[in-house]
Amino acid sequence: MANTIKTGNTTTRIIFVKERIPATCTNRVYYQRPRLLTVLCSIFVLIALLHFISIMHMSNAQGAPTTCQALLTATDYAAVVHLQSGRQQMEAVQFASQLTGGQPSTLVQVANTGAQSTLDVYVFGCTLRNHTPALTTLLAQRGLVQGNASISAANTLLTGEQDTTQAAQASAIEQPLQQSIYREYAWRNGALVQVAFPGLYPVASRYEAEQLQQQANNGQPLLWSDPLATAEQMASDLLHWPTTNRGNRLLSNDGNTAQVQLVAQHSRTRLIVTLQRLIQHDRQGLWFVTAAQTQGITLDTSHFNAPTASPISLRGSGALPDGQLSATLFDHTLSPLPETNILPFSVDASGHYSGTLSYPATLANQQALLLIQSPPAGSQETGQVLFTGVLLV
Repeated sequence: MANTIKTGNTTTRIIFVKERIPATCTNRVYYQRPRLLTVLCSIFVLIALLHFISIMHMSNAQGAPTTCQALLTATDYAAVVHLQSGRQQMEAVQFASQLTGGQPSTLVQVANTGAQSTLDVYVFGCTLRNHTPALTTLLAQRGLVQGNASISAANTLLTGEQDTTQAAQASAIEQPLQQSIYREYAWRNGALVQVAFPGLYPVASRYEAEQLQQQANNGQPLLWSDPLATAEQMASDLLHWPTTNRGNRLLSNDGNTAQVQLVAQHSRTRLIVTLQRLIQHDRQGLWFVTAAQTQGITLDTSHFNAPTASPISLRGSGALPDGQLSATLFDHTLSPLPETNILPFSVDASGHYSGTLSYPATLANQQALLLIQSPPAGSQETGQVLFTGVLLV
């Protein structure tokens, strides 16, 4: 392109030359932006893929727990117990490793809304199979009428249910705690098993003992705060001895264990009673009778370590040779059942005795108190007495 400029007699021609842009430069400018977008899009896609993989990994980890604690946390217990909507209600799941020696476990309670308002109690644990956790049922108690369940201060499981075998008249005069049967389960050799409460009197279960201790802690004066008074009241309630006797005395007391001597009014029978502060080991702790027997009489209790079926086999030594030995069972309310002592015991000249004791089916599934007596024939003879607890199947 050229322009002509005329100045006076001079003419100047200016030529403008247009610079040509190589084709390669034009292509570079044209294709540079799409390539950048492609790279950015690829980065975003990669990030999204990594996020998706992370979510899937977390989902798989949640769906397949690798530890027992994770399994027990993620388990759908409503599905495990086959919860029936509208007829059952599951209470909050409670972690209960204290019940199982520190191993992970859970306590699950299911309330049934039927006419009797029963309770189902479960304890679930976990085992590792090929490094994979698997749910196990450690305990299942179903149909507890007006039932309850709790973990004791001794890290045992306590369950209770209404005693439906008692007559309405008897229930009316009993204390509220006595209207239920309480059971205790402890961790033994990798399993929850029913155990006997070591206390024989004034109550026959840990649940009742803890309730009495709570009453004492709340300021209610109770007879069981004194070991001598507790022992004397036991002899009055179960043996019908006078509540006081000048021969009764406290033999020892170290603050946690005490021994008391009780003397029968019209004989030389001397009953040695051992008491302990089973629930609370301080000055406010209540006293519970854990053993009571006269010197000389023995009873083989090796088969009492587990629930005992009827008839109960009894054998021992130290009975008076006149053959008047008798046995009585007391139920969970510490009420005697004289009808259980039907067949006479065999007693030889050396005082060894043997026999069986049957109990009614209505007495099953509770802790009972067994009394062995060999009464004196006269005032110059020393009678024999022995108390022990026994779990009935």
